Amino acid sequence: GLMDRQALGLHWDLQDDLRFLNHGSFGLAPRELLRWRFELLTQIERDPVAFLVDRLPSDLQESRQALAALIGARAEQLAFVPSTTYGLNELLQRLDDVPPGSEILMLDQGYNATANLARFAADQHGWHLRQVAVPLPLQDPLELVEAFVAAWSPATRVLLLDHITSPGALVLPLAALIKLGRERGAVVLVDGAHGPGSVPLDLEALCPDAYVGNLHKWLCCPRGSAFLWVRRPWQERLRPLVISHGANAPLPASGSRFHLEHDWIGTADPTPWLAVPEALRLLGPDLTSLMERHHRLAQQGQALLLEALKINRLAPSGMQAAMAAIPLPPVGVLDGVALQRCLLLRGFQLPVIPLAPHRSGVPQFLRFSCFAYNTLSDLQELAEVLPAVLAEVKTVQAA
Repeated sequence: GLMDRQALGLHWDLQDDLRFLNHGSFGLAPRELLRWRFELLTQIERDPVAFLVDRLPSDLQESRQALAALIGARAEQLAFVPSTTYGLNELLQRLDDVPPGSEILMLDQGYNATANLARFAADQHGWHLRQVAVPLPLQDPLELVEAFVAAWSPATRVLLLDHITSPGALVLPLAALIKLGRERGAVVLVDGAHGPGSVPLDLEALCPDAYVGNLHKWLCCPRGSAFLWVRRPWQERLRPLVISHGANAPLPASGSRFHLEHDWIGTADPTPWLAVPEALRLLGPDLTSLMERHHRLAQQGQALLLEALKINRLAPSGMQAAMAAIPLPPVGVLDGVALQRCLLLRGFQLPVIPLAPHRSGVPQFLRFSCFAYNTLSDLQELAEVLPAVLAEVKTVQAA
């Protein structure tokens, strides 16, 4: 039937008449986690000073350790940040050893906010941002590595990579791309907004220069929780964008300046960061099989939609995780906003994502996410209505 609102033995408080196929945009927390959070907020209010001054540092360390175990990292290399976007801003604005005239390479499928922040940092530092076109349709993930090799120039100093792209929902061949950056002496920064909880992660083995990931998407933490992982010797010199008390606080015996500075960037609600152990407990001990289940459902859904529209896939199914995307006619030929609205009127919440916003003629994609509460019938019904809705939107445009 319509959505499994008791998936994983939890309560997902989704609107009754909605098929929600967009976990990837902002995530979703089960009611049990919201209750846990409310209880913690209530505890904080009993004595905010005792909690925020005395208890918070050790609670954050406990949360970091739970996260470290999940993503193949060491707790000392991890800092919590408010969002992936914040973490990437920090990394790019603090890259002081990349000389003016250097070049940043990123994919044309890079996230719009990330492209904006890269342009901003490039303007500040005198760098050039170049976008590498994803050669769609892809037959083999290594074609992406070849695209970067072809775009490389003597000035290339930074690779800014998505782990999983937003518009096309493509899982990049990260290990091969990091190796390329290493061999050619470039700094490799990974935008892992969709990585944690949707694909297995081993950051020690991958070893980019830095990886930023969200905890509110596929790990269902409250929004406002993300992490920054940096390889040594970065954490000795990386400062947060907000300088606060940590800059001159005395170092505890087992602590680091990196943690002291990142753990306090001003008064905020720490519960999104502290939720990691509880979120992992609620999602259950076998996160790997949950990831596989999402991946399987995304593959089944994609097959149904491609068949309904009689079109071909964008990339091999191995380049997919919990999300999949279907190519649509370009912006200007098809009104993506109208399509999204028409689908919502029929009870389907999912995004149409253009390669670059606010521009005509660019490719756009219909992207759907699969989480535990999604069922095959949600996708079957989408496949049934999609051809008619597309025809309707086109007719409206013609009229």
